[in-house]
Amino acid sequence: MALDFTDFYIEYPGHPRFRDLQIIEDDVVRIILQKWEMILFTNKGELFFNPNFGGDLEKLLHETRLSAETIENDLKGQINSYISELNAVPYTLKVTFYEDPERYQEYMEVYFSIADYEIYAVVN
Repeated sequence: MALDFTDFYIEYPGHPRFRDLQIIEDDVVRIILQKWEMILFTNKGELFFNPNFGGDLEKLLHETRLSAETIENDLKGQINSYISELNAVPYTLKVTFYEDPERYQEYMEVYFSIADYEIYAVVN
């Protein structure tokens, strides 16, 4: 059974990978990246009819009893549920916490790489 990797092109002007005059995306890696960014930028409960979709990163950052591994496992669960194309493609996912003592805050970095693409998401 062949998978259909066609999806709408959702990049916007100003996005680092934006390509003008494109409507359909048919490259599997770019579709995976689009889905990953949707997970990162969506909080659970924001997607109508699917309350479990989303990374919920801002909420998870400020939970005091969560480790980086717990958040990684939650994001891997999102990947398993919503990015089925990653079953055949190797990827790297790493969550790291940092403290900024001058501003009395912490921030989280989510690193994701696939093929020749690396995405760093910083949440503070």
